[in-house]
Amino acid sequence: DHQPNLALLHLVWVDHTQHLEGPKSPEAYAAVKAADDQVREVWEELRHDYPGRATLLVVSDHGFSPTKRLILPNVILRRAGLVETPSKKGTSGPVIIVVQGGSAMVYVLDDAHRSDLIERVKKAFGDVKGVAKIVGPGQLKDYGVADPKDDPHAPDMMLFAEEGCAFGDTAAGELPFNEKPERKGSHGHDASLPDLHATFIAWGVGIRPGARLGVISNLSVAPTIAKLLGLSLPNVEGSPLTAALAE
Repeated sequence: DHQPNLALLHLVWVDHTQHLEGPKSPEAYAAVKAADDQVREVWEELRHDYPGRATLLVVSDHGFSPTKRLILPNVILRRAGLVETPSKKGTSGPVIIVVQGGSAMVYVLDDAHRSDLIERVKKAFGDVKGVAKIVGPGQLKDYGVADPKDDPHAPDMMLFAEEGCAFGDTAAGELPFNEKPERKGSHGHDASLPDLHATFIAWGVGIRPGARLGVISNLSVAPTIAKLLGLSLPNVEGSPLTAALAE
């Protein structure tokens, strides 16, 4: 009775499998093949329900890094005297760290000693194996992160892991890293790493056949969909991928 103009479907098993078994593993390739079969089913249904009017986009939000080493930043901060572990389930102190796979966000809670604490955090991670970048407050905008002066939810610093490494949130134990983590794949790393790039494929009505876009910004995906629907998205970052669109 009510056919939508836009439908979104999340095929989750490719992500789950690469976390558990690692990218480019036999299990990962099997999951990709299964997802490809599901995309075929969607396309066949679209052509049946919307003959001559269907457009299909296949996108992802990240690539994947194999996890060979798990870095434990809370252990490093505890050794540096920047966090305490009053219980097994949490930390306290002037610094809080929130891990997200290949990146970790650092929040400084003591405004009176912010500059000193930032320098202490930099020193604590300066020679940690597997840490690729320590991003200070003045560099956050280069990674699409707001300045904490403008957004109270923004971190004061960020850490990025090398490809093959990821961050864990445990504060227990003495080792700053784990050489054999249980999960074999992760993401959240520096988006400039080629294996962390995402996917964008589009075909059907409104798409120029054979167009090759190269590297695009994921901020262009929503404006492109809006243009295909004849809609406008005011006050957003990104612009439609006109090179992919038919006249």
